[in-house]
Amino acid sequence: MKNLVRGMLFGALIITGSSTVATAADLTGNTSGLTNEVRGGVLYHDLMGRESGVDINAEILLRWAAVDFTIPGLGTNGMLRPHFGGNLNLSGDTSMVYAGYTLTLDLTDWMFIEGSFGGMAHNGNTEKTTPNTLALGCNVMFRESASLGFRINERVNVSAIIEHSSNNGYCSANNGLTNAGVRLGYAF
Repeated sequence: MKNLVRGMLFGALIITGSSTVATAADLTGNTSGLTNEVRGGVLYHDLMGRESGVDINAEILLRWAAVDFTIPGLGTNGMLRPHFGGNLNLSGDTSMVYAGYTLTLDLTDWMFIEGSFGGMAHNGNTEKTTPNTLALGCNVMFRESASLGFRINERVNVSAIIEHSSNNGYCSANNGLTNAGVRLGYAF
């Protein structure tokens, strides 16, 4: 995993070759097109170890219905954007598609934090078959995530993400699913 992260960072630096960065408020500057940013990455699947493997993650953040703002008194830029995406588990365990909203807040010109909330649908087990089986209870659940990201230049960023999905006790089983990894983003 460490070599993968290093490779992604090195590749992004070579491709971009620029030191200019864009803040969250700058991301709404180009108003043509529906897509604001695309992201892709790899996630370690199920931190609790009931399922295994690696997830390939892909996500699109939309310009449509996006809101950018500045927090008064702090001068911190932020943006709220709709997103949709998916995780494909390479070991044949639970995969998902998801949608919701992502809130991005700038800590500096080159560092940001994010939180997201929405829903997801998955193809995993809903009932517990053995004590160590992941049982998600419902096929449609809540999904939230948190990220710490770094802008390499005005277009490219890299971020560490942790995401959790749960049915909040609305179904009989509620083990939840937590994944963590790294993603590379490209803003249009």
